[in-house]
Amino acid sequence: RGMASSPGSGQGEPLYESHVPTTVMEKLMVATRSAVGALRDPERADLVASLGDATGHDALLRMRDAMRENDVGRRILEERPMVTEGTVKIWELRQMPQGTFGRAYADFMDGHGFVADDRATVQYVDDEELAYVMTRYRQVHDFVHVLTGLGTTVEGEIVQKWLELLHTGLPVCLLSACVGPLKLTPRQHLRLATEWVPWATRCAAHSPFMLNIYYEELFAADLQELRARFGIPPLPYGIPYESGALEEAPSH
Repeated sequence: RGMASSPGSGQGEPLYESHVPTTVMEKLMVATRSAVGALRDPERADLVASLGDATGHDALLRMRDAMRENDVGRRILEERPMVTEGTVKIWELRQMPQGTFGRAYADFMDGHGFVADDRATVQYVDDEELAYVMTRYRQVHDFVHVLTGLGTTVEGEIVQKWLELLHTGLPVCLLSACVGPLKLTPRQHLRLATEWVPWATRCAAHSPFMLNIYYEELFAADLQELRARFGIPPLPYGIPYESGALEEAPSH
């Protein structure tokens, strides 16, 4: 597999199957249209994904470099694992012992009706390797939910976006972290500021870069031991794992 593209490839031939080559001006138009649409309807995952593609170049470079500087990250870049229904055999994970990361992931996906193939494809990233980095970032989202214990409530998803923002620096995470709280109650706003953001800051400071974990190789490991190994702090007092809000998020 090629590891990088040539400069100015945004105006040339597609670099990967889903690639839509765009000029700088076209990217600006995509970003503007997507940002306006996402602000109106934050549940439009396609618009959020397009915004991430169009604005993420500098952050993706830093993410790629962080992976290159780590043994596990380099191996992931070389092997390019994909998280799909075909590569992650959910029916096998359902048979794993209770308490393992794999079983917890299967229970999480089944419990919420999620499938691994739901993630948006990358379109507007004009570098084949950086496109994979963005793909990997999107595809490990549910692994991070399970590893941290964060739920899929509105509150839980906002906290995960704060964690992803601190890990990746992607501008689209900042948008989600700032727009999402508009849906929260005053009590939830207070909890976000006094408990959740400090928790996300501690988690980001002590845990490995989220793309330098080979999640697929850890399915047989004990989940609690993984949390201790990776420095994942317990969720705030009184908030059980995989919950933490009064209202379920309508979309994933």
